[in-house]
Amino acid sequence: MSAFTTILFDLDDTLFDFSACWEKGMTNTIASHPLTHDLDGEALLSALRRHGDALWVDVIAKKYDFTQYRQLRLQRSMADFNREISVEEINGFQQAYAAACMDAVTPDGHVNELIADLSKRFTLGIVTNGPVDMAFIKLERLGLSDYFPRERVFLSELIGYHKPDPRIYATVLQALDVEASKVLFVGDTWEADVAGAMEAGMSAVWINPRGKKQPTSHQPLATIERLEQLASWL
Repeated sequence: MSAFTTILFDLDDTLFDFSACWEKGMTNTIASHPLTHDLDGEALLSALRRHGDALWVDVIAKKYDFTQYRQLRLQRSMADFNREISVEEINGFQQAYAAACMDAVTPDGHVNELIADLSKRFTLGIVTNGPVDMAFIKLERLGLSDYFPRERVFLSELIGYHKPDPRIYATVLQALDVEASKVLFVGDTWEADVAGAMEAGMSAVWINPRGKKQPTSHQPLATIERLEQLASWL
């Protein structure tokens, strides 16, 4: 019998392949949107990734919120092509991208079967650094809303702290009224989902499909390539 009573999941690139949805949605938007359709799509996609990665550090540090992050990412990317765009134009592009990205989010039968089984034995929750406006749409599109009710979906944008800030884990533990030793955290990001969770007293499973090396000495319960492999460790 498992020592855990609760399993917490990251959302993006853990419960589904958000990176693939982001790329598909952004590629389609770049190709069709009036602001970007005449630009080199691959070059703009690369710029968006580069500026997004650089700005993400400031989001975690609470220098920018998600709206500012999206605006600055596109502004700086378009500046690489010597184009200035207004906030209104940015918001229009973001709306088009969000629709295209969500259209790319589809259920995975293997994941849904796993989550359905785990829900019979554990309390399940989500702790994500993602924005509020897309999280619940993602869960609905994935067919996972019934397993993750809103009171067990913890969004950093609402809580006010981002993983790996220890205060976000403390907030979740208090809300769920569970001891850290009874919690398993599952995610793809080492710092936020493994090291941060373990520093908070939880156990962790690292989803590592690309075989990255562990950047710290933390020892997770397991390292797996796909979420479906979690069952064998429980």
